Amino acid sequence: MKKLLGILLLIAVCVVGLLSAGTATPVGIGMLVAGSGTLLADAPALTLDTQKIVFLRSLKEEYEAIDTWMSEAEDLSMFVAEGQTLQFPEAGADPDVYKNKITDIDSVEPEETVHKVELDVYDSQNYKIRNALLHALPFEKVQYYTRKSANSIIKKEVKDTAYAWAPKAAGHKISIQASTGPARGGYKMLSLDDIVALARDCDNKEFPDGRNLVLPSDMWWDLVNNNEILKGQLKNLTPNGTIKPTMVEYYGFKIHKSLGDKLGIAWDTEEDKLAPQGAEITGDVVPCGLLFCKSEVFRAGGNMEMFYRDKSIDPEGRAYTFGFQHRFKSDFQMSGNRYSGLIYLTPAS
Repeated sequence: MKKLLGILLLIAVCVVGLLSAGTATPVGIGMLVAGSGTLLADAPALTLDTQKIVFLRSLKEEYEAIDTWMSEAEDLSMFVAEGQTLQFPEAGADPDVYKNKITDIDSVEPEETVHKVELDVYDSQNYKIRNALLHALPFEKVQYYTRKSANSIIKKEVKDTAYAWAPKAAGHKISIQASTGPARGGYKMLSLDDIVALARDCDNKEFPDGRNLVLPSDMWWDLVNNNEILKGQLKNLTPNGTIKPTMVEYYGFKIHKSLGDKLGIAWDTEEDKLAPQGAEITGDVVPCGLLFCKSEVFRAGGNMEMFYRDKSIDPEGRAYTFGFQHRFKSDFQMSGNRYSGLIYLTPAS
């Protein structure tokens, strides 16, 4: 009995000693620290994985919420293998048609071409948030920075898409028109007559349906505000009771507005060709809008990834570092059909 009491007394002393040392308290991602500040052990990676899920989900929500004219193109994302390579078939030629033939009809076996296209990789610059300025990353802060990342990524994708779909010069299956309206700001404004001329030329060249015209903001507003037909379309309320002036329709075109410098293309009137991507609009290099047909172009999105380093493994900077990557590609669907066009502002002088 005395031996048993001695053992219990020894256990009690050990327990009191442990309690006086302080309890373990979580103070960061991936570590546990005792009350005295002594490192005890690494926590499971579950916390980090969960935080990455929150980051990525927020980025995808922000990315998908950005409504752009690129949504009018055929989405071939379903043909992206392992999130990196686009694989899609191009159909064979149309069959011959015979009239009043009284002999056997021959056969043709279509030859399909399977295209394999590597998606481009878009990396956003990393954000580095020091622990001294931010103890934790609440969801609102995450959402703020993921929104900025999503906007930056899609802005770059929009510019690359516009340049890829724009005709580089006049040619077969291409329609290029100049503005003829009244002068404003050094250029002749876009008018409805210009849209009619573009539509007539597209008809004569047998452009397919699904025609979309994307205009920089100034060109779009000049066109819409100077005629009652298009202004009347803006008076139609959406179901939630608000007006979203981003697209009107006229003579078979969906006419989209591109904000700011997001379109990023220009026409060189001296060289009579598309200016290099990112060229400054000045002198002979003038603003222009893009014409594309839904069935002729594609867009495809692949993997969306996050790269993250926790402050616990950055003893020098003591900061959270994170950035995002998206795989994306846009181009023409078929090598033989490249219907496209543009309309540019004519200098007023």
